[in-house]
Amino acid sequence: RWARGARPARHVGGIHREDGKDVVRVPFVAGWGWGMREDGTPENTRWLFPVSSASTSAAPDTALDDGELDGVYSEGDWRNAALKASLSDEGRLHRAARGRNVTYMLKVTYDGEAYLGFQFQPREMRTVQGEIEKALGKLLGEDREFLCLMGSGRTDTGVHANGQVIHFYARAPLPDLERARRSLNGMLPKDIRVMEFRRPHPAFHARFHAVRKTYHYYLDPRLEHDVFARRHAWAVGYKPPDMQKLKAAAAILVGTHDFSAFSNKPRHASVKRNPTRTIYRFDVVELDDGRVRLEVEGNGFLYRMVRIMVGAVMLAATRQDSGPHDVRALLVGKDRSAAPMGAPPHGLFLHEVVYPKAVLEWQPPEGYDERLLETEVELNREETRVEVNSDGNA
Repeated sequence: RWARGARPARHVGGIHREDGKDVVRVPFVAGWGWGMREDGTPENTRWLFPVSSASTSAAPDTALDDGELDGVYSEGDWRNAALKASLSDEGRLHRAARGRNVTYMLKVTYDGEAYLGFQFQPREMRTVQGEIEKALGKLLGEDREFLCLMGSGRTDTGVHANGQVIHFYARAPLPDLERARRSLNGMLPKDIRVMEFRRPHPAFHARFHAVRKTYHYYLDPRLEHDVFARRHAWAVGYKPPDMQKLKAAAAILVGTHDFSAFSNKPRHASVKRNPTRTIYRFDVVELDDGRVRLEVEGNGFLYRMVRIMVGAVMLAATRQDSGPHDVRALLVGKDRSAAPMGAPPHGLFLHEVVYPKAVLEWQPPEGYDERLLETEVELNREETRVEVNSDGNA
């Protein structure tokens, strides 16, 4: 597969005949993106750009030392190599060819009640991504295709977020990120707020660089529920859970398991994902106001996985003929039809997304922006070319 905007090349160097003449093809620089095969291993996406042999060494350097990425994943995990490959400077040429010279990250909080989920939807359907893209379009004067905005995850209709992370692109560095953050909040609806605006590593990707995520789910087991919290907690006072059974059922889901029974089929039938995930903790926290907060932290989650997990542990904690052993049976059986319905969406919050520190807190080297803006890379339908400025920077 080819990255959007890059033309497949029939010749990767060498000599071939064209219109009766020998034509020399120069070497290509290859950039790589991430995908996922059915077995969970990375699937590479490749794009090619013809460049001179000296061009890449003069480009602005964004490489990180190997030591800066140590400890992100456990030793021997294939994602260590994939992370380092994704941060190579070669992919910068592809972004620069479309004018996407600078990468930015936003940490966003929102009340999802009024939106059809996070992801952009056509036909003027109201989504969180759509509202943010409108505001960024006004701020930067760019359309959504150029911004190429991507979130760490696609929350469903009615799901909220305290710590959704997104990335997007700009043509040039913004002079004052705090002022830009306040400007965005002035243009966004009142139920969406930008809490953090920063400039990460140029290759930062909100989805693929996420190391772990934490979701919170709120229960209100009081007989007289809080009318002001009803939109953000599942009222279960009519049948409150046994707290000991709830904690025991949640503990069974901690660890590395096949969560096939805890995931709905993806929206697209052709998409098949590795169902194995690692849950680092599933804590049951009893709050002072009487509510209960379920905290689930893992290295990744399947479609509607958290809500189905909550539904399963709640069933185990509320039925007399059920218990934690039923949750274990679901894990072993791997049968989605045997698992209960997922919990309602309005109690769920995307709380936190964790990234490698070296990627998130990257600082441009001295003179980086000056060299970046002096470089002009043009891409059109007829040809791809790299123009070299007077200093020899590609």
